[in-house]
Amino acid sequence: MQSLVLATLAFTLVACSSATEPSGALSEKERPLATPSAPAGQMHVTTAATGRRPWSQVHNFVYWLSYPDLRAIGQRPFELAVIDYSGDGTEGAEFSSQQIAGLKEESCSRRVLAYLSIGEAEDYRWYWSPGWRIGSPAWIVRENPRWQGNYLVRYWDPDWQRIVFRYLDRIIAQGFDGVYLDIVNAYQENYAEDREADMVEFVSAIAGYARSRSALGEDFGVFIQNAEELAANPSLLAVVTGIGREETYFFDTDQPIGEQNLREAESYLDRFRAAGKLVLTVDYATKATNVENAYLRSRAKGYVPYVTSVELDRLTISPGYEPQCRPF
Repeated sequence: MQSLVLATLAFTLVACSSATEPSGALSEKERPLATPSAPAGQMHVTTAATGRRPWSQVHNFVYWLSYPDLRAIGQRPFELAVIDYSGDGTEGAEFSSQQIAGLKEESCSRRVLAYLSIGEAEDYRWYWSPGWRIGSPAWIVRENPRWQGNYLVRYWDPDWQRIVFRYLDRIIAQGFDGVYLDIVNAYQENYAEDREADMVEFVSAIAGYARSRSALGEDFGVFIQNAEELAANPSLLAVVTGIGREETYFFDTDQPIGEQNLREAESYLDRFRAAGKLVLTVDYATKATNVENAYLRSRAKGYVPYVTSVELDRLTISPGYEPQCRPF
């Protein structure tokens, strides 16, 4: 998703083709804007001896952003969970390090990623000041018309980057295995023309900053969502652990992707795979035939699929594609 949907939601069971289990302004400028990354050959090495599942041994995942229920996730054999850092997106509901450790240890040597939007600011986050608006601070560009309260930003602005680094501090302290970076494709917006290199540098700086501070070191995962065209950039490809691609096979909801667009997307995703990166696909479908299509086509390419609701407000188990914990 372009961002979280944080309206009040009831945790209900949804039975279609799938079974579901729903669920102050900063003035300090102490954070560096770039941290050297490790050479590509040293990236993301982990073994069974560490007790952590290697990223290359992830075969299924759950993606649950709005009000994620850690207990519900922990009861299922998912090998990877992508969740918000907070129970409701706010500072008051931040997950504790004990909660994240429990989610990782409950089964499957599960890896856990924290969602982090780096191309948009969200007005329900801890860093947001009530006086902020479009143009004030200067790096706030415009509101996302699809997601109220989410604002595209000039991601190359040092003040915005300092906020992101402070956000990373929280995620690292919570004990997450990595970050799942959203709105990386902001460089495609008109206001960011010719700023692709700035986004690549930002992602690289995030990777270097986190890996130099996390106890996981180079095993700290850095995933981007969408922006698969960046596979053509060697610098980006060298620092990321993987990519998540939304609407690879079906648009919201149950709308098939055109074959030409699909082939183009897969050609870039294949480059991530060829570089040894984990490729996740997220599709929004409810019809049984579409769910099956998304799982089969994704797996045939060597990707790791998940099909769910566009609201990302529940745990979805698709009949016939139940997660299974595999040894490593």
